[in-house]
Amino acid sequence: MLPKMGGVGKPKLNPILKLEKEARFFWLLFLAETIFMKYLKIFAILWISISCTKGKLENEYQSLNYSLDTVRINSNGKNLDLTRFLAISDLDNERNSIFSYNEFDHSVDELDLNTLSFAKKYSFEKEGPNGTGEYFYTFNVMKDCRFFIMSYEKSSIFDCNGSLKQGLDWINSKDLGGAIYGEIPRNQVFVESNELKVFGLGYDNIEKEVYLDMLSIEDDTFKRFNLNSKKSYADLILAIENTSIFIDPEVYLKYENNTIIVSYEFSNEIVLFDPKEDFLKFIDYNPKKTPKIVKSMNGINIASREQMQKEFQSFLEQVKYYPPVWDSLNKQYLRLSSTRVFHEIDNDLALVPKTKEIKNYLSVFDAEFNLINELEIPDLSYTQGLYFAKNGSLWVFINLDDEMGFVRINLSK
Repeated sequence: MLPKMGGVGKPKLNPILKLEKEARFFWLLFLAETIFMKYLKIFAILWISISCTKGKLENEYQSLNYSLDTVRINSNGKNLDLTRFLAISDLDNERNSIFSYNEFDHSVDELDLNTLSFAKKYSFEKEGPNGTGEYFYTFNVMKDCRFFIMSYEKSSIFDCNGSLKQGLDWINSKDLGGAIYGEIPRNQVFVESNELKVFGLGYDNIEKEVYLDMLSIEDDTFKRFNLNSKKSYADLILAIENTSIFIDPEVYLKYENNTIIVSYEFSNEIVLFDPKEDFLKFIDYNPKKTPKIVKSMNGINIASREQMQKEFQSFLEQVKYYPPVWDSLNKQYLRLSSTRVFHEIDNDLALVPKTKEIKNYLSVFDAEFNLINELEIPDLSYTQGLYFAKNGSLWVFINLDDEMGFVRINLSK
């Protein structure tokens, strides 16, 4: 008898064939996963790259922190002159001492910045064979205990005992074409190198132009360099029409990091000059905290003193720039700027009303004058006077109850 047949069942696979099929399945799964992870990785890299670029655009500057402290100079009983906010002063090359003009007794006071105390007085005469003139306008500390002193009448070199060593003759100096200079620059700075040179700012009142002039002391010859300052100077002069009354922007002249630096009050423009190369370099940068330059009044007539006051106040409300200084420790330049809010006019004789609020900003540049950071310093209330860099900090003059002091701004990343 034939055996009974049931329903047709599924055929059984050969075990070897079954293993091969499973292997192919897992291989295809592995291949798919590998391809997926590859593209997922590429996508992740692209996403991270886009995210980083966006973050860089949103936060272009590196994080920069600051702290403030205040130090007081011990006068040791000397009556220090704070009336000009140490605007007539200079530092030695090592930044160990600051030398400040004292109008009370026509002297220069040396203040030790390491011990924070008065160190020594250097006395000078106003008249006679060793006379400096009635007042100092500016001066520079030289090597071998000497001073270059500019008064309203003349410029001369004195030793630390007050004896005249050499006079400078800007007025009768000549250029290579034989033209006579015929005046005294409004501001001067002395550069002590292989060849002694003095730099000054020459003003052309007719053309409303400012020039950088260089006097060689050895042969009394001068050379003029065009600063092309129309935008930063001439266009920002406030003048009452049909009168001789005007307000012109301040132009700063400093010698920092072996470089002559010209800068402007109401424009962020900076001009650099290398005394060794006789080469001008114009710096242009785009600040984010303040405008590059105040709105020009060029072409707009000013008919009254009140209108001139209003426009000058508007300048200060927009921005006021101060000169850059060199931080030798961190190899960078530091520059303060400010904006103001004023009270209503309460004194017709005042040029502008009293300041209600002031905001101070610090711009940081690398050694090539590329802007690398900006920050507001809410705790600082600076309007004028000396500031300089020492030991990586920015020292800003402050009057502490008629005693000399400094606010130190310390930067850290």
